[in-house]
Amino acid sequence: MLDIHVSIEGHKVIIEGLSKYAHEVPGAIKKGLTRSAKGIYNDAFLYLSGPGAKGISKEVTSKKTGKKYLKWTKQFIPAGGYPVPVRTGHLRRMLDWLKPGETKTNKYGAFRAGANEVIIYDPIPYAKPIHEGTWTQRRHGKRPFMTNALQKFNQGDRIKAILEEEIQKAKGKAGI
Repeated sequence: MLDIHVSIEGHKVIIEGLSKYAHEVPGAIKKGLTRSAKGIYNDAFLYLSGPGAKGISKEVTSKKTGKKYLKWTKQFIPAGGYPVPVRTGHLRRMLDWLKPGETKTNKYGAFRAGANEVIIYDPIPYAKPIHEGTWTQRRHGKRPFMTNALQKFNQGDRIKAILEEEIQKAKGKAGI
């Protein structure tokens, strides 16, 4: 039924090709795209949530006083792991998505989704090298968090099914 196009451009996921349905059921298209974008975003967030060098608390007993307390230690996880290890959390924190027709601007640039498309993106300059395994990330290889998130979410053409479901709901309500 639907002829949509889902693509990865660098470190962005773009869903488009719904303009002919937008005239009939505009709310359904926006709802379906928003549901899909949230799902892809959540999966990408997980791929950016690997174990990192974070503190781990361990209960120890003081030899001098005999009191118990929590001691923080560093966990060593080698760089280049996948899911992408969390070091500062900046890469994961900046991951974002746009609803249809939405625009967001930050210090890395302006991002704009068309009226019938959604964009999931990470504006950090090192997001693309991590995703593609280029630049200084060449030694670690590709860690395609966006591609994997899209593939995981879209198993069995889930995006298309969500959009068709929303269109059918809207047509049913409108009596079309």
